[in-house]
Amino acid sequence: MKYPMKNCNKPEITTLVLFTFISIIIMLSPLPCLAKTLILDGGLESRIKTTQRINFDVQQDVRSLTFRFAVPTTFSNKITSQDLSGLDIRFSPEPASVVDDMDKFGNRFKKVKWENLKQNISVTISYNTVIKAELLAMESVSSFPLRDIQKDDAVFLKPTSMVQSDSGDIVSLSRKLTEDAKTENDAVNAILNWVSDNVKYTYNPPQYDALYTLKTGKGNCQNFAHLSMALLRAAGIPARIVGGISLKRQWKVPVENGYLVQDMGQGGHAWMEILFSDLGWLSYDPQQSRQFTSTRHIKQTHGLDSKDINDSWSASPYLPRYSEDIEAVFNNDDVNIKLRASKDAPVSYIMSNNLTAKAAAPEKILPPSVKPAPPAPKPAPVITPPLRPAPPPKKGTVEFGNTEFPTLVDVYQIIGNAATRVFDKETAEHVTSRYVYAQAFTIESAMTLQGISLAMHKFGGDGTLYIDVVKDENGKPGLSGERSLLVSLGSIKFRPGYYWIDFVFAKEKEPLPVLGPGKYWIIMRHSGEAIVNWFYIPGNPYGDSDDTRSTLKGYKWEDLLNYDFVFKVRGRVR
Repeated sequence: MKYPMKNCNKPEITTLVLFTFISIIIMLSPLPCLAKTLILDGGLESRIKTTQRINFDVQQDVRSLTFRFAVPTTFSNKITSQDLSGLDIRFSPEPASVVDDMDKFGNRFKKVKWENLKQNISVTISYNTVIKAELLAMESVSSFPLRDIQKDDAVFLKPTSMVQSDSGDIVSLSRKLTEDAKTENDAVNAILNWVSDNVKYTYNPPQYDALYTLKTGKGNCQNFAHLSMALLRAAGIPARIVGGISLKRQWKVPVENGYLVQDMGQGGHAWMEILFSDLGWLSYDPQQSRQFTSTRHIKQTHGLDSKDINDSWSASPYLPRYSEDIEAVFNNDDVNIKLRASKDAPVSYIMSNNLTAKAAAPEKILPPSVKPAPPAPKPAPVITPPLRPAPPPKKGTVEFGNTEFPTLVDVYQIIGNAATRVFDKETAEHVTSRYVYAQAFTIESAMTLQGISLAMHKFGGDGTLYIDVVKDENGKPGLSGERSLLVSLGSIKFRPGYYWIDFVFAKEKEPLPVLGPGKYWIIMRHSGEAIVNWFYIPGNPYGDSDDTRSTLKGYKWEDLLNYDFVFKVRGRVR
């Protein structure tokens, strides 16, 4: 690496002399497999104590407040199972009434009412779960189109206001994606690959329905599920949304010469289940996995769309502010996974067990119990949003990066005097831990580097923050680059949410560094006992599936991450 200009505010970048030979060997070794669907063998099993703490902040007297919330469940399918025990629900103050409510899908809810409130409400829900995912090889003979769908399952072919499977745009795209499918698995993978490649994760979307997601190419987990389900239902494949909780505990999938790290925010989450005529309902997370969900998913409910599965509440004369905190203690966590094979789609990494599919019969006959979607006369053209942002301008002052993030994540949506819980949660990495984190970007022309900003949150501690910008060497951060000036943690004010922290690379009137064309890595560094989070967006909304990495305080950069950090680069292209 270059030695920077000598001043007390800019630490030297020292070359790791003792490890140079080892580093060269590592960098010349084969890169991780470029295929994107990872076919896995093995399994996961976790025993988890989960506690949900829900609060309503009563600032003025409340005449009445009614809260309907889901209760976790026991379920199992061919791959994934969840056993529930020790459910304990406590209220403070005690409510006027508590009613057990079971809906038409068999979901369990509690409907609780308080009257004449003068103090805050707290609801504490605790329970134990044993969750297993056995990634065994399976075979399906479910041909496409499906036949003989049972009446109870055919319910999940219905269009809704959130899953517009009868829309001309949805029907047209679904038919185009599945026109060559011979098996149900072919059709499912064609649809889900398209969704993965064409929808970018975003927070606080104004709408969650399938058509909005199709036309904007943006949304959260509800949007991913609703669009996937709409395309599946338009193809005659029953699909239902699942509501529950995701847990922020990393687990690793082995790839060649390293690991793919699976990481999620902790909070409400939506995924889905798809019906196979011979295998039953199988779990799918459109953002992460197929035919199974991990032991970081706790199922509570399922339904036609998110309106069936969300917690909701109403109050008079006003709605007290709602907040939720989830704590998960893993008393046992066995992850025994190996990579069996891989496929080259979609762009982002997706995990799957090994499902081999062979059509039982070649005929394409629609079952009499399922009416085909009517052909849409001259449907409006399907809007396919760009998969990746445009490259920075080739001349002049530029600012680019993965720049969209919420200052605060909305966890509920208000409509009048009622509110609905939203399946969104903070996604951020504790980047001042024992791991070092790096985010890549590429420039096509030489650029004077004016500064870099990262979306972060300061929790506390002391010391300094700084970043390295290093050249890429064979797909990993190299040893040559530039180091920023130090940012004292004391100079960063405490404030809620996430915000830009700016890093510069030279003092006033000193020459700025120049980056040549190519790929670079932003490496987060710190000194002292700083406690800072760096916000990330699930999936790969900015670059490719190998543009975010981490390493254990070293140089191997052995871990690939399933998200992109939020950052922006400022400079002047020559």
